[in-house]
Amino acid sequence: MRALFIPAAAAGHYFPMVPLAWALRTAGHDVCIAGQPPVTDLVVRSGLTTAVVGGSYDLMAAIADADREIRDRLGRNPASFAELGRMDPDLRKWHGGLRTAPHTRAAEAMADELVAFVRGWRPDVVVSDPITMVAPLVCEVASVPLVHHMWGPQEPSLTNFAGYGGPVERWPAGLTALYERFGAEVRADYSPFSISACPPSLQTAAVPTRHTTRYVPYNGSGVLPGWLTQPAGRPRVCVSWSTSQALVRTGGRHPVSAIAEALGALDVELVVAVTAADRDAVGALPAGTRVMTDLPLGAVLPTCAVSVNTGGAGSILTAAALGVPQVIAPQGPGHAFNAERIAAVGAGIGLGAHPSEITRPGPLAELTGSVAALLTEERWAEAAGDLRRENLAQPPLSDAVRRVEELVRTTNAAPPRRNGKVTVPGSAPYATARDTEAP
Repeated sequence: MRALFIPAAAAGHYFPMVPLAWALRTAGHDVCIAGQPPVTDLVVRSGLTTAVVGGSYDLMAAIADADREIRDRLGRNPASFAELGRMDPDLRKWHGGLRTAPHTRAAEAMADELVAFVRGWRPDVVVSDPITMVAPLVCEVASVPLVHHMWGPQEPSLTNFAGYGGPVERWPAGLTALYERFGAEVRADYSPFSISACPPSLQTAAVPTRHTTRYVPYNGSGVLPGWLTQPAGRPRVCVSWSTSQALVRTGGRHPVSAIAEALGALDVELVVAVTAADRDAVGALPAGTRVMTDLPLGAVLPTCAVSVNTGGAGSILTAAALGVPQVIAPQGPGHAFNAERIAAVGAGIGLGAHPSEITRPGPLAELTGSVAALLTEERWAEAAGDLRRENLAQPPLSDAVRRVEELVRTTNAAPPRRNGKVTVPGSAPYATARDTEAP
């Protein structure tokens, strides 16, 4: 079986796919990752094979531009889904269109190269996150099944996405035109099920087609420093920051600098984890602070008593899988939603400050007090331990592999659907690798 993964062009969307991709590889299947240039190095460092498509468009830069336009008009970016819900309907529609447009343009940039690649590589199944709008098109054109892969707790707005439940009449015109150009059917949903590596207690609603699997942390690769293998003399607190926020910060001092200084008032060993790109912006830090660049969070947190993070799905789920309580400083609606889910199960505290205010004295005092509470009150660690055990109780990735294998077998056994659809231009009718390769 050949599995083609199509992630959005960001580490936070590719990293969650890596454990499943490797589970398929170790089960004997071929795996390839087709993505835009920002994920190329990430794929190579994860030990997998990649095909580069859509290099003419920078998705994350376009999202950053949209954020700036929103900030210029509204004065600040909405901090939560609740704040978005209170907006004037016309303004909310404008906001949604502006935030969705980059994903449509990314699909337009990727489509031709992806279709050409599929014509030659001929996958048996496609695995993609719901925001990668080109994935259903590829599956329709190639007549192969699509499996949606979630990157964290399912956000309430996700079902409005084209191809993941969003009504066809609300699709962006450019996306509809793209599908029609390739003869791909336009419909509300395309995937028989989604795979979610997220403890059920962090989800807000039961989705019949969602298959939950155990979350296995993957945050990249790195070299362990000697001090990390030794017991800490004081409680160790890790401060990490979203990898994507480097694109949208407005300049000036990095928030981690102010947070590290504030936490210096506590009797802790402070570890700051930032990307190499952000290291210069962080600047000087309090004496004794350990600074790590591009070291996997999953390698650091097992030694930590508290994780301070921005609420990205990879950060909260890594801490959850390792049983570490969290203090979360959300940087947007998705982060705020994740913080609410962690707080709801008692495994951490979500700060209420707007992202633009996190370095002010009041929010910094709230953050420091929250870290102190997590260090001294056992209930936080106990709840984090419960969350870890819940995750371990979920089906292993081998179960997800079996589900994907069965989907492909069922699809191959069914009569081919024509309905006016086309196969990949210039290709023979769809066949599995077993049909085209020697045993």
